[in-house]
Amino acid sequence: MSKRLLENLVHGPVTRLKPREPFEGARGHVEIDIDKCIFCMRCMRECPSGCLTVNPSDGTWNINQFECIACGVCVSVCAKHAITMNETPRKPAYHKDISTYRGTPPVRVAKAKAPSEADHKAPENEKKESEAGTPSAEA
Repeated sequence: MSKRLLENLVHGPVTRLKPREPFEGARGHVEIDIDKCIFCMRCMRECPSGCLTVNPSDGTWNINQFECIACGVCVSVCAKHAITMNETPRKPAYHKDISTYRGTPPVRVAKAKAPSEADHKAPENEKKESEAGTPSAEA
């Protein structure tokens, strides 16, 4: 115990003075640049607390900051880097509310159906049947 007392006498203050600056590696709150978002819903699927809701049909992205644990998983999985972690903590809130952002989801073009093997064989079979069914010109 005397060792700890001597260390405390020699070291400076452990606490930070007000106003508080965020320390390195501090987790603040999640922010989104909705114009970059492609509404792939990966952030919503990977979020451990389930605080994100993404609706690509409406073009809405919702976050419940009170349920968010600021783990940064959504930031790391975002394909377009639309989600960022701001180091400053959120301002105090008096009511629990859900932050809603509206954007325009990209128009997704439906992929053309690849022709199957049956589609390739069908015209050849029809051609052979039509040749066999028609009388030859020599007869």
